[in-house]
Amino acid sequence: MADTGDPAGPAEGIARSTLAILAADVVGYSRLAEIAEEDTHTRLRALRVRTIDPCVVSFRGRIVKNTGDGLIASFDSPLDAVACAIQLQDEVAATERAQPGERRIRFRIGVNVASTIVDSGDVFGRGVNIAARLQEMAPPGGIIISKPVFDAVAPRARIKAVDLGPTHLKNMATPVRAYSVLGHQPDTDPAARPLRRLKAKVPSIAVLPFRTEGREAGSDYIGMGLANDLIVALQSVRGLLVISRSSTLPYQGRGVDRRRVSRELGVRYVLSGSVAVNGARLRINASLADQETGVVIWADRYDGSTADIFALQSRIATRILWSIAPHVREAELKRALRKRSENRNAYELVLQAVDAMYLMRSPEFPKARELLQDAMRADETYATSFAYAALWHIHNVAQGWAADVGSEAEEATRLAVAAIERDPADGFALAVYGHTKALFFREYANAMLIFERALEASPGNAMAWTLSSGVYGYVGQGEAAVTRAEQGLRISPVDVQSYFYLMFLGQAHYLSRNYEEALIWAQKPFCSIRGSAQI
Repeated sequence: MADTGDPAGPAEGIARSTLAILAADVVGYSRLAEIAEEDTHTRLRALRVRTIDPCVVSFRGRIVKNTGDGLIASFDSPLDAVACAIQLQDEVAATERAQPGERRIRFRIGVNVASTIVDSGDVFGRGVNIAARLQEMAPPGGIIISKPVFDAVAPRARIKAVDLGPTHLKNMATPVRAYSVLGHQPDTDPAARPLRRLKAKVPSIAVLPFRTEGREAGSDYIGMGLANDLIVALQSVRGLLVISRSSTLPYQGRGVDRRRVSRELGVRYVLSGSVAVNGARLRINASLADQETGVVIWADRYDGSTADIFALQSRIATRILWSIAPHVREAELKRALRKRSENRNAYELVLQAVDAMYLMRSPEFPKARELLQDAMRADETYATSFAYAALWHIHNVAQGWAADVGSEAEEATRLAVAAIERDPADGFALAVYGHTKALFFREYANAMLIFERALEASPGNAMAWTLSSGVYGYVGQGEAAVTRAEQGLRISPVDVQSYFYLMFLGQAHYLSRNYEEALIWAQKPFCSIRGSAQI
C-alpha cells in the first residue's frame, strides 16, 4: 500500500494542519557555485525577491524556510501549490533563458499534501519528508506530485501528468505513488486563480522601528515615533510603495535580518537604525539597504537635542528620497512632514494609545480612549489624535462593546470631521470619515468621494485602500473592491491586525460572487487567531 504521509493520529498537545507542502531545490547548486559563485548567489537572490517569493504569496502560500539553495512552502490548497509550482518553473525558465546552458539556475520541485505538524511557524512530519524526497527525483525544471495531490488537482486543473506508479523514496519503507507533471491547461476554477501579482514598478521600502539605546524615561517612543513619522510622510508621496507601520511593528526590539524583512514584506529597500538618548542630547544612526543587490546605499549619524527630532526626521526622509526616488518632488515630502504635532506630549500619547487600541482586549481598550482624550487636550490642532479617536468608536461598535451604537456613530463622525477640519489633506482622517459614512449611514456615493480624496492625499495608506474596498463591494463594483483590498494587504502584509485586511479581501470576493475564493480568505483570520500555521 502506498504511503500518503498521513499519520495514524495526532499526539496530544501537538498541533496539526492539513497542508500542501512544496519543496524546491536548485539543480546542481555546488557546480554552479564552483563555476561562478558570486554571480550564482546574486542571481538566485534576485530570483527569490522578484519571482519565487511573489509567486508563492500570489498563490496564497507561505514560505516556511529557505534552505540556502532551496525552500519549503506551505499552502492550504494542493491546487494552489501545484499552480504555484507550474508558474514558478515557467517564470524561472523565462528569467534564466538568457544565461548559457551550463550556468542556468533550474529547480526541482516536489509537492505532497498531508496532515502536518505545525510548531513555531515551522512544519514537520512524514508529509514534509515525502515532498522533499519527491523533489529529489524530479527532473531539472520538473515537478513530481504525490497521488493525494494528483487526486485533488486533476479534476479541476486538467494537468497533464505521467503516472510513475508506486515509487521507493530514500529512507522510506513504504512506496509512494507519484506523478510527473508535464504541463497544464488554463484553469477556469475561481479558487485556482492566484491573488493578482502586485509587483510595484515604483520603489518599495520598509521603515523598521528604530532601536532605542539608553534608559531615559519615555525614550522608547522616540524610536517608535521616528519610524512612524517617516512612514506617514513617505506614504503621502506619490511614486513610492511604503509598508505600513503595523506591519513593521513585529520587528521591533530584536536583532533584525534585513534580508528576511525584504523577503517577508516584499520590498526592495529597508531602512533601520537606532536612537540614543542621554539627557537632552539625541543621536540617531540610520542606514538604508538595497536588499536586491545586498548593498548599503548610505549610513549616517545625526546629533542634536531632543527638541531637534522633527528636523532630524525631515533630513532622514529627504535623504531617502534622494537615494531611491529622485523623481519624487521634494515639496510633496515637506508638505507631508508638516502634518505631525510639534507637541511631544501629544505625539507620544497617540503612539501609546494606538498600541493599546490594537491589542483589541477589553482591559486595555478603554485606556486607549483616555490616552487619545489626553492627546487631544494636549494639542487641539493635531488631526491624528482626533482621527484615531474616531476609529476607536468604530472599533468599539465592531467589537460589540458599545452600549448605544447610535451615539457611537455620532461621536465617531464628530471626531472624524474635527480631524479633517484640522487637516483637510490628512489621508488617514479622510479614510476614517469615509468609513463612518459607509458603515453607519450607508451614504455610499458620498463615502466613495471621500475615499478618493483620502487616496489622493495619501496614496500609500493601507487603511484607505482597504476600507474603500467595502464601499465598492456594496455598490456592486466587485472587481474594484477586490483590487483595493489586495492593494491594502500588499501595503500591510504582516499586520498585527492582519485579520482586518483579510476579512475585507474575503468580503470583496464574496460580493463579487467568487465564493470559493471568499471562503479561502475568510478562513485565514481564524487560523491566525487560533495560533496555528501562519499562512
